[in-house]
Amino acid sequence: MSSQSKEEKTIDWKDNQIKWEEIIKKEARGYDKGDDLGEVQEIGQEFVVTEKGRISKSKFYLPKVLVAGFDGEVLWFNITEDEAEDNFKRDNPPQMGEYSRYKSASVTQQPDVQSQNQTDSSRSLQDYLPLIEKRHIDKVGTDASYTNTTAGIEDWDSILKKGVKTQDEISVGVVTAVNDDGVIVTSEGAKEEYNFPKKEIQSYNGQEVTLNLIGTRLDHFKVKVPR
Repeated sequence: MSSQSKEEKTIDWKDNQIKWEEIIKKEARGYDKGDDLGEVQEIGQEFVVTEKGRISKSKFYLPKVLVAGFDGEVLWFNITEDEAEDNFKRDNPPQMGEYSRYKSASVTQQPDVQSQNQTDSSRSLQDYLPLIEKRHIDKVGTDASYTNTTAGIEDWDSILKKGVKTQDEISVGVVTAVNDDGVIVTSEGAKEEYNFPKKEIQSYNGQEVTLNLIGTRLDHFKVKVPR
């Protein structure tokens, strides 16, 4: 498994009330380089089921013990895309205890109940998610980093009338307005309209805007239903 990034993850178990079931439909990514590991579909006792792809879908059973943390939007794993393909892409769930061999590779620390308040003693990776600071990806396949996610854009008006796509290459439409809070994107034929927070802009190459999300999450930002 991948070694821990040089950037230390800040694990926060204090007052953590986020349970695994609350991250269904959230994105899953590799911690080191932001590799796309699909979208969370199901939670097992020892694994998280993710699904990736639009037409030909791949299913992954990722060990809970290799979770790096949840930043409120993305579930991060200490797994690369290649490792997911080689070790966790499968049609059927693993047998109970099959993933126990990965525990020694995990860098997610269980809460030390001896040094925490008694109220935290029931918190464990089995039931609750470890929390980390929000991370944003400058570009898929490169090192992820902590940032205020301006995507390197100084003049936001420069993206007006530019095409917009998702990380999985789905064309969304064109930018029709930019305000202090977000970017308005209108689909072809003005059938649909979206309002994306600026933090969801991953990159801009001068010709096209790429969003920091996959196509299955577009409905979360839709502000106008089809006519």
